[in-house]
Amino acid sequence: MQNVTKILIPRQLFMMLILSTGLLNHVILIPNLLNAAGRDSWLGVLIAYPIGLVFLWLVYFITKNCSDKGFFAMVEKRFGKFVSALISMPVVVYLFLSAYVTFRDLMIWLNAYFLADASVTMINLIMILVCCVVTLGGIKYMAISSGFLLPLVMIFGIFIAITNTSIKDPSLLFPLFSEGYTPVIEAIIYSLSGLLEIYLIVLLQPYSQSPIKFRHLFILITLLMGLILGPLTAAIMEFGPVESANFRYPAYEQWRVLNIGDYISHMDFFALYQWLSGAIIRIGLFIYLAAAFFTKKKKQYKLNPILVVGIYLIFFGVTWIEVETFYFYEFIYRYFLPACMAFFLFQILISALLIIVMRKREDSNGKHNQPG
Repeated sequence: MQNVTKILIPRQLFMMLILSTGLLNHVILIPNLLNAAGRDSWLGVLIAYPIGLVFLWLVYFITKNCSDKGFFAMVEKRFGKFVSALISMPVVVYLFLSAYVTFRDLMIWLNAYFLADASVTMINLIMILVCCVVTLGGIKYMAISSGFLLPLVMIFGIFIAITNTSIKDPSLLFPLFSEGYTPVIEAIIYSLSGLLEIYLIVLLQPYSQSPIKFRHLFILITLLMGLILGPLTAAIMEFGPVESANFRYPAYEQWRVLNIGDYISHMDFFALYQWLSGAIIRIGLFIYLAAAFFTKKKKQYKLNPILVVGIYLIFFGVTWIEVETFYFYEFIYRYFLPACMAFFLFQILISALLIIVMRKREDSNGKHNQPG
């Protein structure tokens, strides 16, 4: 990964993660949770939270013991390029694949609800150009943009949660375990696929001007858990476990049933702002982080434009591949999200193990260098 300039404070890094990972938790994860566990899905989220805290501590352990250049630069220096490539290439694959899943899901949603008569190719091209500009602008401007976008996203989220209170029935959250324990276990797996994305803070840590503290990470993972639990329980209380599982976008359906009095309704265009804000930052950030692994020379916080444009040309070519919507969602449900959970578990554990090995080597070298 490139030798980067420290230009951001931790709060800015967390704003980007809340927008990007928040989109995964809020939009992509919830329908899969409902399909896997139905009414029991919210309990799976609550159980996954303390498990996530254990791995959160490992992420903190990794960042605390990293050099200023970051974890992957330190691994390359201590273990060589081969070992560094072994643990970094899966991250690059995840970043690119996750950006593709986000983009494809966004295009399906836009085409279904807002731009049914528009050219799909034109929508793809415009969105990719916007994301490319965001990536070329660099991580500094992504962080600044997140600072402007996130407050409104959160205000709209609180607004929809409060205004739909009258149509929520908490009794629909019970009884639990009506289908046994298996659905809850599946819900835990899907929940962890979103919560453990907090590992990405290891990639962002080299850009931070000050050390990342545990309380920062604790607040972040708690917010990410809330972004799953809030709209998930709201969907069950508003539509019931069966009907909410039939929706592809339960969080969006909550906007469609919003009414304020007799004259104010059809406010779902606010959801468009939320979706686009999260998707553009997520895609732009993920491509940026993926490209950073192939950038060696220091150039502040921006990447080589030729490299970025080349990656987006590949990205655009991949979006041209015809994939049936049904099979795309099946891929997310059966393979992508469970694989993400396994990937982050492995990546966090192997990263922590490498940190321990490096610390022991340092201690051993220190003892050998002592006189006497």
